[in-house]
Amino acid sequence: MYRSKKQRLSFFGLSVAVCIVITASGLWAQTFEESLIQDLHWRNIGPANMAGRISDIEAFDDDFRIVMVASASGGVFKSTDAGTTWTPIFDKYGSASIGDVAFFQKDPDIIWVGTGEKNCRNSIAWGDGIYKSTDGGETFANMGLKDTHCIGRIITHPTDPDLVYVAASGHLWGYTGNRGLYKTTNGGRTWQKITNGLPDDGKTGAIELAMHPEDPDTLWVGFWQRLRRPWRFDSGGPNGGIFKTTDGGESWTQLTEGLPEGDTGKIGIAVSRSNPDVLMAMVEAERSRDLSVPGSGIYRSEDGGESWEYVNTSNNRPFYYSHIYINPFDDELVYVLTSNFQLSRDGGRTLERAGSGLHPDFHAMWLDPHDKDRYYIGNDGGAALTHDHGGAFVFFDNMCICQFYAVGADMRDPYYVWGGLQDNGTWGGPSNTREGSNLTDFWTTIAGGDGFHAQVDPTDWRTVYCESQGGSIQRINIETRESSSIRPNQRNIVNYSEYFPEEEQPPAEQAQRGQRGGRGGPFRFNWSSPIVMSPHNPRTIFFGGNHLFKTVDRGDHWKIISPDLSTNDPEKTRRDTGGLTPDTTGAETHCTIITISESPITPDLIWTGTDDGNVHITRNGGNDWINIRKNIPGVPEELWCSRVEASHFEEGTCYVTFDGHRSDNFNPWIFKTTDYGQTWENIGYDIPFGQCCYVIKEDLKNPNLLFLGTEFAVFYTIDGGENWCKMNLNLPTVAVHDLLIHPRDNDLIAATHGRGFWVLDDITALQQAAPEVLEADAHLFENRVATNWLSIRRGGSRGHLYFRGEDAPRGPTISYYLNEDVTGQVEFEITDIMGNKRTITVDAEPGIHRLRWDGRFGADEQQQAQRGQFAQRAAGGQRAQAGQRGAGGQQFITMITQRIEQAIEKTENRQQRRELRRLLDQVKEAGSDMTEFAELRTQIEKLIPDAFAGMFGAQRGQAAQRGAGGQRGGRGAAATPGEYGVKMTVNDQTYTSKITIRQDPILDGVQ
Repeated sequence: MYRSKKQRLSFFGLSVAVCIVITASGLWAQTFEESLIQDLHWRNIGPANMAGRISDIEAFDDDFRIVMVASASGGVFKSTDAGTTWTPIFDKYGSASIGDVAFFQKDPDIIWVGTGEKNCRNSIAWGDGIYKSTDGGETFANMGLKDTHCIGRIITHPTDPDLVYVAASGHLWGYTGNRGLYKTTNGGRTWQKITNGLPDDGKTGAIELAMHPEDPDTLWVGFWQRLRRPWRFDSGGPNGGIFKTTDGGESWTQLTEGLPEGDTGKIGIAVSRSNPDVLMAMVEAERSRDLSVPGSGIYRSEDGGESWEYVNTSNNRPFYYSHIYINPFDDELVYVLTSNFQLSRDGGRTLERAGSGLHPDFHAMWLDPHDKDRYYIGNDGGAALTHDHGGAFVFFDNMCICQFYAVGADMRDPYYVWGGLQDNGTWGGPSNTREGSNLTDFWTTIAGGDGFHAQVDPTDWRTVYCESQGGSIQRINIETRESSSIRPNQRNIVNYSEYFPEEEQPPAEQAQRGQRGGRGGPFRFNWSSPIVMSPHNPRTIFFGGNHLFKTVDRGDHWKIISPDLSTNDPEKTRRDTGGLTPDTTGAETHCTIITISESPITPDLIWTGTDDGNVHITRNGGNDWINIRKNIPGVPEELWCSRVEASHFEEGTCYVTFDGHRSDNFNPWIFKTTDYGQTWENIGYDIPFGQCCYVIKEDLKNPNLLFLGTEFAVFYTIDGGENWCKMNLNLPTVAVHDLLIHPRDNDLIAATHGRGFWVLDDITALQQAAPEVLEADAHLFENRVATNWLSIRRGGSRGHLYFRGEDAPRGPTISYYLNEDVTGQVEFEITDIMGNKRTITVDAEPGIHRLRWDGRFGADEQQQAQRGQFAQRAAGGQRAQAGQRGAGGQQFITMITQRIEQAIEKTENRQQRRELRRLLDQVKEAGSDMTEFAELRTQIEKLIPDAFAGMFGAQRGQAAQRGAGGQRGGRGAAATPGEYGVKMTVNDQTYTSKITIRQDPILDGVQ
């Protein structure tokens, strides 16, 4: 699980070699991979009522119920019942970014998955080639094309399963890697790049591909040149266009008649099933308002592409859309997928809005070849199915594929989690429920647009700060939905004139200052601008633009506390991005602050990082700033500084990560300073190449425990970064954009950009798993306080079209560690203050483990004899039949103390009074110590025969529960709020700890 830097292995991508940890005393006693933490478990809590972007939908032609949905960044889901239920089939492979999926239509068990999304917006990720399954998606094998990064289309031969074509667009952020049209004739074992007549300039790749429905040797392919940089996107080039072959790809001819001259951009192609001579195409080119002058828009051919007619100038954001389809029964019935879902009944000449009630931004469609009115459709909000040509839709709210950028959490009990979604605003919901599962409809939205950061006032859970693109920050009361826009502008910045005297402002800036999206004015805000709440005062908020802003009154007023902290490169602050089609939404706004961290130790010690590579520190609240970027060794200039993380333990310590993928650089970059940024140590050597780093978090209790979120995984280290190990466990391959450690509950929360929120419950064991602990034979960790949660159900049945998030398991947990040298069995003995005992025996396995206790006690001989007197009711936290809560811990001690005091008052026997007072002192001295109290039990019963009456319920005569192996016999005593002793015996060695159980906080009026 760990490996020494001295014994590091070379590897690429996601492979994680065995890790061997070196300590001061030498080699650790054991070698682990993820098995060290095999019993830890991530919970997917949702939400799913607002899904993420869909990149493709494909169904089996002869049975529409067999369908696959390709999520833009959440892998592949498959259904065999038309979406009533879904199974993720691509969770453990190289990339969660999906470009296209395909069935071999003669056998639905043969599935192809092309990784790397084709809708190349600023937030997309990259793939690692093409995968094949021959067992219906149970398993996949990578079949190559790993350096294509983006696969736009896969076409399988109708009768030959080994013949497949792939359109690959290549790297998005640089003219590197492989791009073009590829063909295999042996099922993917080898691939041939087809170049005879096709572009092969290293810049222009294949984005679209279509096959003649009756002649598989006839194909059409669209080529596209595009390049994205952090500050600019360029679509279009001289070598793009539509090409045709009639000999299975041996030779190609560019189709030009009727199509635009000059540069072309993204292209979409559709072939009619009912009349294969009819093709429709969306072609990006220079804009034209006159159909007699071919330009960007919709084209129609009725002779197999030999000539084209320009039928419509509509072409909305072609880089993001350019999707066109033809109804399989009617070639005049054409579907155009852009921001809106549009329908044409006259071959594309006129368009009407369709898909009422659907989320905007459409990317995928599958039309049933056996039913004119049935189709699946996908957009930025998920997928849907209609059986009546769009009259009504079934929405699939049962796939959690939402795309979070960041995470915040409140201090309710259980706490709620908040975050911003791509194109779907800000959402929040419970981390755990009393319902038994975290239902979709527990989640709520409070703001629109593209959601990003969300922060919750820890002293008032009703107050949430959130933002959408371009620095549009709001303060919202989530109960009343009252919202205040608090975006910094001239009117609410108290020192605005100090930075921007009126006479120095150009007229255009005076007119436009403070506008959304960074348009005009002196401020620039990133697509995702950071909101950070001061750890010292929740009314103090920091907000990043090109300057750093600070408010001490929750955003009513702001103060600029820094100069422009970016490079302010004029080439990178221009707003003419898009290439052939201008697209200035703010997604490329550059030279901005994107990460902020105030020291939890020292107020006004603040670190910032920018999207153009700067890292600054101020130690006096912004009066003076130092750019310490040049002190960080080996990192190319201008790389995106993805995170700064001030230490919770040492004032001068900070962690910094850089993400180079926007510069076509896929190295992991992680650094640590202990001297305020004067010197830096690279602590990321153990992270595999390709794991671009998005977030680093220092633990709140252990300075050597760090967590890292990357494009594909979560990693952790227990030795300050000397050695790292992957900790995905059951977490799918997915981009982890943010991490949060809940300060009260000790949970690790991951915001994934593709699979929603995930919670790793209770990292206490990891916090205590120092190297010296793992060198020992065994260790029994301290345990988190457990809660006897009530069961409160609303009733009703929601079927399977509702996603159910996973609640935390009920019952106390015992965390322990075993060295690989430990063999045989491990015995756990749990006792309460009455001497009730439960023995559980498990097989010894190396690693950190969690044993969940069901809260019941077994029956030894003494209990069997007295079970009628001490039997407890089963339900933890519920009231005993006699009306009193079962006895446990301090509550029990208080009850017994009161009864002894009452007995003292009632007795007239002086000797008995002395004995009772001595007993009272002993009980108080014992406190909740179970062993000492058990020794007093006989004496209590002798002096007060009915001392325990009514405390344990009235389920008399039931057999006690068996202890061994955790199996159930009859009912023994049930654990109630209080403290319980835990003894672990391993190889004749004994280790002790305790379990504390509290009642549901709702019983105390806590929300």
